[in-house]
Parts: sequence; C-alpha cells; structure tokens
Amino acid sequence: MPVHEHYTPGTPCWVDYGALDPAGARAFYGELFGWTFRDAGGYAFIELDGRVVGGFGRVPAGLPASWNTYLATEDAQAAAARVKERGGSVLFGPVPAGDDGRLLLALDSSGAVFGLWEGHRPSGIVLVDEPGTWCRHELWTGDAACYPDLHGVEVVPPPEGMGPRWVTFFATADRAETAARAVELGATIVPGAPDGGRATIVYDPWGALLALA
Repeated sequence: MPVHEHYTPGTPCWVDYGALDPAGARAFYGELFGWTFRDAGGYAFIELDGRVVGGFGRVPAGLPASWNTYLATEDAQAAAARVKERGGSVLFGPVPAGDDGRLLLALDSSGAVFGLWEGHRPSGIVLVDEPGTWCRHELWTGDAACYPDLHGVEVVPPPEGMGPRWVTFFATADRAETAARAVELGATIVPGAPDGGRATIVYDPWGALLALA
C-alpha cells in the first residue's frame, strides 16, 4: 500500500471535502468508495480500511461544496504573503490545526481555490494511489503565476464553460462501474470534459467536482 509520509514544498499533500450537507455527503462517499469517517473535534478524517485518505468538514461560509487540494509549505505565513504578492488572496488563515500544523485557504490569481499546509510532523501520512484514494491532481488554469514551485501537478487549460480550479482524481478498480454507481447516488457526469480517456469527471450531488480514474 503506497503511503506518503513526506512532501516537497509545492507538492499536493492533503485533500479535504467542504460539505454543505455533511450527513448526505458522508452517505454518498461512503457508498461510492467504502469510506468511513472518524470525527476529531469539528473535523473528520476520511478512512479506508482503517487508513487515512483525506479530511472532511463543513464548507467555509460563502463557498460552495468542494474538494480542496493542499500544497506542502515550510512556512504558511510566508506562503500567504507570496500568494498576495502574486495576485492571489487569502480566504482564511493561517490557522492552527491542533498540534499537527497550520493551514490556510487561498484564491490564486485566476480564481482557483487551494490550500497550503505547514506540518509540524511528517506532512501527510495518507494512503494514496489505491482504489478509493486520490491518485492525481490537475490545476485547470490559464495562469499558474501563484505557484512557482509546483511538483507532481499537471497544469491544463480549463475546459470551455468551466472556470479555473483544482481537480482531485480518485483511483477506482473499475471506472465505468464506479461512475455508474455515482450517477445512481445522485452525481452528474460532465459531458465533454477533457479526460483524454484517463478519467471520468463528475459533479457530486452538491456540485463538487471530482475525477474518477
């Protein structure tokens, strides 16, 4: 099982879901991926077979439901300043995340939401690249100026009619079967999305976009 324990600054190191309907979203993703949720003081860890695969919380005020990609940083305060210098803005933070580290959410210069994570211990002890876990991240944008040190991320133009955003790709054992099950549970497949045959792009029932690979 591939478990990531250290991340170079600028590398995706964490994902979490901001829910508009926490109970409904837990039921949807639990059915789709077999996830369980371990509550930890207002936030929850998403687990698969007892291993952490991401986080789960309520969406910050004024934002839609979404999957959020966090990039590793050694200094969240300095990273927040760099985001502003490069035309982005900070939505909130940096704020402490218990004893584990500090995080912030930001908008890049094109309007895509992303997070930054400064860990006080190994940056992301999380299971990846297995069915039901994240396996890839893409940044759909025409302007990556906010990210001078990106690693392990493919930057592609947003498809027509869709704005800039980060996209989390989740591995599946059978993509067609998982996509069909997602639709049964209330998701919508995005027609004409630029998957190149590698993924199926869907909106969950609350409008959060994710990719099935």
